[in-house]
Amino acid sequence: MFLLSISSCATLPKNSANPDKQIVTVGPGPEDIVIDTITEQPRLLISCNARRKGDPYYGEINVYYPGNGSVSILKRKEPANIHFCPHGIDLVKVKDTLILLVVNNDGLNHENSILRYVVKKDELIFMNKIVDPLIVSPNAVTGFTNGTLLISNDAGKMGDYTEALFKLKRCKIIYWNYNTCSVAAEKFCFANGITNRNGKVYLASTIQNKVWQFDFTGGKMINQKAIAKVNGPDNIRIADGDLYVACHLRFIAFLKHMQSPSNYSPTTVYRINPVTGQKSVAFFDDGTKLSAGSTGLGFGNKLYVSGVFDARMAIVNNPAVK
Repeated sequence: MFLLSISSCATLPKNSANPDKQIVTVGPGPEDIVIDTITEQPRLLISCNARRKGDPYYGEINVYYPGNGSVSILKRKEPANIHFCPHGIDLVKVKDTLILLVVNNDGLNHENSILRYVVKKDELIFMNKIVDPLIVSPNAVTGFTNGTLLISNDAGKMGDYTEALFKLKRCKIIYWNYNTCSVAAEKFCFANGITNRNGKVYLASTIQNKVWQFDFTGGKMINQKAIAKVNGPDNIRIADGDLYVACHLRFIAFLKHMQSPSNYSPTTVYRINPVTGQKSVAFFDDGTKLSAGSTGLGFGNKLYVSGVFDARMAIVNNPAVK
């Protein structure tokens, strides 16, 4: 009953898209990707965390250089008591400082937080940890150029599956203003990817199957507008003004893939025009090459797609990205 209630039933894309897929091995569980074009030559920062039960611990930020195809681990300087379990990430320049924001789901110490790091060429330098009673089940984060940020909670209580089962709208989006946390918006079911651009905030709900646009002012997300309906949306990235939204169209398959890599889960990334709502398939794989894709990031005529569990990332040609 649980599976039937939350499973997506969308039709998979008919075409066998992206026959030119290149698969790159990265750290396990590459849930999210951001592009750094400031520090040096362009590079992708990838949030990697072993997410399957029974897998050995692995929590790192991987670096991928499109120029030469190399993959490495970005060193970190942080307090010894930080147990690094990254999930959603974002990259934002605040004045002259490039900051990496990391959702940290620390199951070992039963603590959820947002970690902030200064990004350098060869390392991440710890700034601070944000912990607050409102940050209950953080999934994704987006930062503003003034240093403040928004956090999406995917549940009103960490691990409460009844919320998804009964589609209860208990998720809250949290605003951090350097000093305190407050509620920016609420009444969502399984809020997931969140990002911002030019005064607009974009939010996805995996269970409500929608992507919304909001105006953002005074710490509040207002004028909520549904701009697209897609099944199982996950993270959102923006390239050339379009939204790239990774989606889980077969949620039962996703849950089975969470148990074993031998169970494939289809991956679809939609490109969505936020003004017209028009959408097209930018990436599709039946799961044999890339399962359970959680992020699609467009850069330099390429689309990079990562899966939430397996240690791999797909790269395909994407003429829509300049």
